Amino acid sequence: MPRHEEQATLAYGADELFAVVADVKDYPLFVPWCSGARIHREDQREILADLVIGFGPFQESFTSQVTLDPPRQVLVRAVEGPLEHLTNTWTFTPVNAATRVDLIVDFRFKSHLLDHVANGMFHEAATRMMGAFESRVHLLHMMRRRAAQHPSS
Repeated sequence: MPRHEEQATLAYGADELFAVVADVKDYPLFVPWCSGARIHREDQREILADLVIGFGPFQESFTSQVTLDPPRQVLVRAVEGPLEHLTNTWTFTPVNAATRVDLIVDFRFKSHLLDHVANGMFHEAATRMMGAFESRVHLLHMMRRRAAQHPSS
């Protein structure tokens, strides 16, 4: 089963980083290979959503259960679809004026063909995923700063 760990220390608060990872409905806007997200149920502690992931000629939809422990952790598990197993764990640890972000991705497709294709792209995908979240939090942070500096009347 492929498992990959990414770690980064980012100059944002844990709550700001947590909010970006927990905003599942916006994943198609910035997450590599995610082309769709449909929320079934959402509350303060859990989100149930269908996500559409595609790479190359393959496109698959699966249902994810996202468990929220603000602002410390987001745990994503596939509960239905082509994945035999999927767990993404995002952990946010304050370090001085920054936050250490740990991402652990662990998955296996039911289809041996899909599993083989995904394995070949796995490390790049996990690295790009961390970069996508980092870029997204930076963009949202800059937009909030700009809005605070220039409030509309």
